[in-house]
Amino acid sequence: MPELPEVEHTGRNLTRWMRGARIAGVSVLDPRIIRPTSPRAFTRALAGRRVERVERRGKWLRLGLDDGRKVFVHLGMTGWFVPSSVGAPPVRFERVHFDVDRRGRRSRIAYVDPRRWGRMVLARDDTPTWSSLGPDPLADRLDLDALATKLARRKRSIKEVLLDQRVLAGVGNIQAIEALWRARIDPRSRASALSSNDVRALVRGLTWTLLRTLADLAKGDAGADNPFRIYGRRGEPCPRCGKALARVELGGRTTTFCPACQVRR
Repeated sequence: MPELPEVEHTGRNLTRWMRGARIAGVSVLDPRIIRPTSPRAFTRALAGRRVERVERRGKWLRLGLDDGRKVFVHLGMTGWFVPSSVGAPPVRFERVHFDVDRRGRRSRIAYVDPRRWGRMVLARDDTPTWSSLGPDPLADRLDLDALATKLARRKRSIKEVLLDQRVLAGVGNIQAIEALWRARIDPRSRASALSSNDVRALVRGLTWTLLRTLADLAKGDAGADNPFRIYGRRGEPCPRCGKALARVELGGRTTTFCPACQVRR
């Protein structure tokens, strides 16, 4: 599932491909992706519009158009964008494509989504989902005191709380696992039990894993093999202390951790 680094990488690509470009046309191949407007209304609204900016918050992208409207994009579990040539046949699992003219050069940007769980929302104002997102670990300068206060009110495990998009926007299962390992915090620890030093270590851990994943994506190294330190590596030795990594289920999500060097609070 795309998490913050994958969405950030996608946003950077869309900035290169679409910012400043005029949308010559849109084709909706699967109407389930477009909400709540009809595919016809969506294509008519976007035709001729210029994309002025591409922004990201958490796992959402927001394309700002020159008439003030916005297209909110969520990649779901399996969505991504690929460039192609205008007039080219649809690629496999293509759901929507945009024909764009950028500085006199025509191209096609296709949205591909095998499981069709992604969505595009055309709106005049920010959607409630966008507005309710918490601070973004990359886009915002995190207030450690405010985050510590927020965590102190949560009685669930810190791993579950990190997946709450109202607490921190964009953190998903993989990044939470990696950040907690880096911070030496047992994922089963109550969020309310974390000290100010723990919160500081957690933010450092998040920054470390997010930037590391972004760098892998930029190099094209994040796809084939497992590039993460402990995610999906139950039974393997911990890269830090050598003890066997364990796995537990928290909030319905599988969580890998080191029972030796990640201390339970």
